[in-house]
Amino acid sequence: MREEAIKTARIRHLKLQRPLIVPSGARTLEVITSMQKSRQTCVLVCRGEHCVGIFTERDFLQKMLTQKADTSLPIDHWMSPDPKTLTLDDTLEKAVQMMQEFGYRNIPLVDHQGRCAGLLQIRHITDYLAELYPQEVLNRPPRENQKFSAPDGA
Repeated sequence: MREEAIKTARIRHLKLQRPLIVPSGARTLEVITSMQKSRQTCVLVCRGEHCVGIFTERDFLQKMLTQKADTSLPIDHWMSPDPKTLTLDDTLEKAVQMMQEFGYRNIPLVDHQGRCAGLLQIRHITDYLAELYPQEVLNRPPRENQKFSAPDGA
């Protein structure tokens, strides 16, 4: 039964937090400041109710730090435009496949009208798996070949 969970569970079953959303055209420095204050690793860039881009800490490291970054430019200059999206009704299996295929850690979620509906992050999936397999996750040593001489806390 648990083996089928990832194939049948819907994204809506995960414990998702409200994503940080900024309007298209927002100044990059303001966006980065908002990310720092809210301790978020990415933001969704929206035009009205529709997600037009995503800006992540990876974008910051790979794009902005490798160039002379002008933080007065709109975030649209640095974001990844037209991101691939999923819906709350998509399965975790589909999300994992997309993350693996494209190397994503964050996927914007949209409703059936294409309006922003949330953000799926890889940590949401790992949290779900840890809850699904608590014994396996909590009892694994940090390194595969690690052996303890005595039980922890004994």
